[in-house]
Formats: sequence, C-alpha cells, structure tokens
Amino acid sequence: MKVLNKKYRNIDATTNVLSFPFHDPVQSGNVPFVESPDDVLRLGDIVVSFPQARAMAIKENKLIDDVIIFLALHGLDHLMGKHHD
Repeated sequence: MKVLNKKYRNIDATTNVLSFPFHDPVQSGNVPFVESPDDVLRLGDIVVSFPQARAMAIKENKLIDDVIIFLALHGLDHLMGKHHD
C-alpha cells in the first residue's frame, strides 16, 4: 500500500484505503452519470489495506469486517466526488 501511495499520490507512507477513478477526477458533487452500453456504472477501483484495517479494528475494538466495509465505503465516497475538508 505504501508503494501505491508513493507512486500515485507521491506520499511516502502507508494508508488504509486508496481510490482510483476510471475517469478524471471531478469537482465534489459534480459526478457525471454517463449511460454505458451495458448498463453498468463503472466508477473505478478501491484498494483496502488489510494490515491497516486489522490495526484499525484492534485499536477501535471493532470487527475487521466492519472496518473493511467502512473503508470500502470511504473509498466509494471518493469515487463519487466527496473529498476530505
């Protein structure tokens, strides 16, 4: 995950989730919904770091499944145009 973060964000540190949109990033709240020929909406890829998720689950006393779902939804938020303030 650290290698991906360095390569794509130029941040030399690990992270818990990365999102890679299929199209160029757009302004928050301005996500274009294009009709695809096969009726499948493709937003991009989400990569969740299992070691980071496991550490987060232990630290917050949560189930690993719940943490992975939270991180995947966080990645989906980014693909939908929502970003950190």
